[in-house]
Amino acid sequence: MSDDLTISGGGSFAVATDDLFSRSQLLHRISNEAASIRALLAMVDHFVSRQDLVNASAPACAFIAESEIAKARFLLGEIEVNARGCGLALTTAAEAYGFVEHMVGRMGVSLSGQLGGLLGQLFPGILGTKAASWLGGHLGGVLPRPSGDAGNEVGQAVQQHNDLITNPFLTTVLRDITMSSDEFTLGSKGVPASLASLAGATGLVGVPLGAGAVQYFRKSIGAFKETPVVATSIESRPISAAPGGYVDRLSRVPHPESDGGAQVVVEKYATPGEPDRFGVFIGGTADFSPAAGAEPWDMTSNVANAAGEQGGSYRAVVEAMKLAGVQPDSPVQFTGYSQGGGVAAMLSASGHYNTQGLATFGAPTGQVAIPEAVPAVLVEHTDDIVPAFGGTQDNQHALIVERQAFGGEAVPTDIAVPAHNIHSYERTAQLMDAASSEQIRDARATLDNFGSGATTVTSTAYRFERVHPASAT
Repeated sequence: MSDDLTISGGGSFAVATDDLFSRSQLLHRISNEAASIRALLAMVDHFVSRQDLVNASAPACAFIAESEIAKARFLLGEIEVNARGCGLALTTAAEAYGFVEHMVGRMGVSLSGQLGGLLGQLFPGILGTKAASWLGGHLGGVLPRPSGDAGNEVGQAVQQHNDLITNPFLTTVLRDITMSSDEFTLGSKGVPASLASLAGATGLVGVPLGAGAVQYFRKSIGAFKETPVVATSIESRPISAAPGGYVDRLSRVPHPESDGGAQVVVEKYATPGEPDRFGVFIGGTADFSPAAGAEPWDMTSNVANAAGEQGGSYRAVVEAMKLAGVQPDSPVQFTGYSQGGGVAAMLSASGHYNTQGLATFGAPTGQVAIPEAVPAVLVEHTDDIVPAFGGTQDNQHALIVERQAFGGEAVPTDIAVPAHNIHSYERTAQLMDAASSEQIRDARATLDNFGSGATTVTSTAYRFERVHPASAT
């Protein structure tokens, strides 16, 4: 059902629901408790033996108690063994399922890579200038220029196909397509499909047409063209404490389209005698037009970030952190939704910051190499296409929490890509706060402890805009 949380990662192959993990942990606790009680009874029984009772001419009830203690020890031993065995069986089943899923996933990536290389050999012109010119000629006149209407048009078009888009099978296909883009490029250059599959193990995430086509769009019709960014608004906001729980954490992420335009919020947690700590919260895409306008949280930044460049949104967050007083050695924790989650992961992976934690919701983080030393929680919906554009999730050391947002439910038709909607992830965050498994609870404690104990907490919201050459002063 749609409220089931699936947990994986954490350095293990195990993949199971929160309910299964919590039951396994409960069985292990029962086994340990039974062992402790049995040991206590054995200690009591050791001090008063049956012979001692005979020598003391003890009453019959004492002998009955002695017999009952022996029975209890035997039953507790059975409980200990059975509970531990059942718990181990559940854990082993989760490990086995996860290992098989991992191997099948790897096989799928390998096969899609070989297919990508083969298609590249068969259709090399797709990446060539003629193909780019054809696409530019046909799309140049219809690609929306910077305006609020562009995002609305895209959203309305997507809404009409929500049933198709909100599908776990589609997300799996998109992940494989994303992962095979490099193999397609290599195949178009004449590299054999098998070698292309090996060489292109980390796809050009999110840019299936290849860098050549993207560069063409930038030069000829202005699409995906990066610009400088500048802070246009800095606003202090009231706050009393650092976030506590997944719901509270996600609620601190700004929404550029409705939150006064703010895209980044930096919280500072100060404690006398300790270095200032910073929580950085990064919003999602606000403009879906392929032509860059004033909004840096747009498709241009999505494409640049996915291609390994530093898009406008990435550079804006770096500037916001600098303005907030974040130093290279300052303890910092990142939380982001959608594009903001991707930027948060990139910042964590950059090595430029003393990252002490990361939480992302609905973000394309699969091929961002998040350091294993960073405590990370990656939340994805299996029917959300946005994380799929990040390719296969390779950060298996992180805690990965998945949910099918609309499993067994009717898919809404009034919003585009409903499984990616922030309200869908808010529901997942609620389920995570109520989860029983130690994995989710321990990860929450690690994230929450970062800002706990601060005597002074401040919050500052930042808005950035693109600066185009014509408007530069």
